[in-house]
Amino acid sequence: MLIPEVGFGTADLAEDAEEAIYTALTHGYKVIDTARAYGSEAAVGRALKKACSDGGHKREDYIIQTKVTPGVVGYQAVLDDFEQSLSNLGVDYVDVYFIHWPVNRGSEKTYHHENVEIWRAFEELYKAGKVKNLGVCNFLERHLADILDNCKVKPKVHQLEIHPGYQQIGLVQYSRKMGMDIEAWSPMGRGELNSKVYMDMADRYNCNVGQLALRWSLQKGYTPLSRSKTKEHIINNKFLDFTISKEDMKKIDELNTNTNYLDIWSYKRQQMY
Repeated sequence: MLIPEVGFGTADLAEDAEEAIYTALTHGYKVIDTARAYGSEAAVGRALKKACSDGGHKREDYIIQTKVTPGVVGYQAVLDDFEQSLSNLGVDYVDVYFIHWPVNRGSEKTYHHENVEIWRAFEELYKAGKVKNLGVCNFLERHLADILDNCKVKPKVHQLEIHPGYQQIGLVQYSRKMGMDIEAWSPMGRGELNSKVYMDMADRYNCNVGQLALRWSLQKGYTPLSRSKTKEHIINNKFLDFTISKEDMKKIDELNTNTNYLDIWSYKRQQMY
């Protein structure tokens, strides 16, 4: 479903969200990622309405995706949460709807059941035409098994933290084997790109280290979700007119330290679910 291209993420944009999203919508971005937890759905909706009313842009030109609120479990609760997302966005449908985090608390039997119940609601939304594609975020293989062993509609997209320092190779391979496209959140990493190796390579390609990471992600076949409040950066992150050589791609691959920004199974996340 997803052609590898740079998408636009909307977490942590705060009061600058609407202007930044409008810039993205009118400067070539097609994939716009939001979530109930981000508090940016309404800003996406306003920016989308403005971009379409300005002429030259249509709702169907974009892939608008959002996520169920972390901590919302149960069939009806998920349906109600989705309706609020539709209202916030001001649209009739979303292109991709995600489980933001897998249920991971309590006994295995408990979280297995709750993941399946969430997915049952997702399939109802898909059947009703309110969602074009279904997806998951931050799932491990055992959580994917909850869905794959009990679903009628398989997840089409898996959104994961992926950047040169945290490549999640095994999970990516498994997800693709199960037929899922890959989206990368935090594609520019969290500081490890400021090493001399990355900076020297970026200089050779006449780009910055963030652009280098985005280009690496694209050449891996992912859809990286960049994020910025600055118009110049938003535009520069989209148009990456260079190709990383096979030799340099291999060098970046070998710099994988498996250091992630946010441990999926941290205490904080276990409290959310």
